[in-house]
Amino acid sequence: MRIILIEDEHGAAQNLRAILAELQPAATVLAELDSVEESVAWIKANPAPDLGFFDIQLADGSSFDIFKQVAVDFPVIFTTAFDQYAIQAFKVNSIDYLLKPINKEALQSALKKYEKQYLQPVQLKQMLALLQRAEPPTFRQSFLVSFRDQLIPVPIQDCAYFSVENAQLFLYTSAGKRWALDHTLDQLEEQLNPQFFFRANRQFLVAKASITAIQVYFNGRLLLTLNPPIQEKVIISKARRPLFKQWIDQ
Repeated sequence: MRIILIEDEHGAAQNLRAILAELQPAATVLAELDSVEESVAWIKANPAPDLGFFDIQLADGSSFDIFKQVAVDFPVIFTTAFDQYAIQAFKVNSIDYLLKPINKEALQSALKKYEKQYLQPVQLKQMLALLQRAEPPTFRQSFLVSFRDQLIPVPIQDCAYFSVENAQLFLYTSAGKRWALDHTLDQLEEQLNPQFFFRANRQFLVAKASITAIQVYFNGRLLLTLNPPIQEKVIISKARRPLFKQWIDQ
């Protein structure tokens, strides 16, 4: 497990490192960061870790500001001395919210949540649920997008991938057009046929037909090349790699 710590209190960081070493001796702490600015720069410049521990109150602001400036493409466990941020923390899909001083039992419980969520991926659970249904599932067949004073239908077979950019979801077509959608990736994951679409990470949901190349990336991850091309790196985490390989090979 590859971890980053975002914490501006040296003592709290040491305590967290010590408990992690006991509970997850094979884990590697890639970086220990103490500000919003430093954290944003590190996340932009490095492959996503498996897990992040985010202190909420940092030297130059709140760790929630990090999510506004960069796509956080990995699960997060928040740590704080205050309990008033819990609702805000879960709005950014955190795994858990730990109050300081962190103890072994609380951290162990949070790590178990992480293992449960990421060793049993959402798509696998969805496929099992579909098999249990008496009626065949129905999936979205098109999107209705707005352009000036028009509403334009976009057939599902024209959809190449979906991307979250600055909290806005966009649909990219195979012809290179880009449309804003009033949805979330979680909603689309439920609506699209998992045989043809895969949730690559928190930022991208991709169509199988849009993938033109798959490259082995840092530390067991996969880097996807898509058509039409996109500037952002589309990365499959090490934890999701087996599920992706099974999906792409169907």
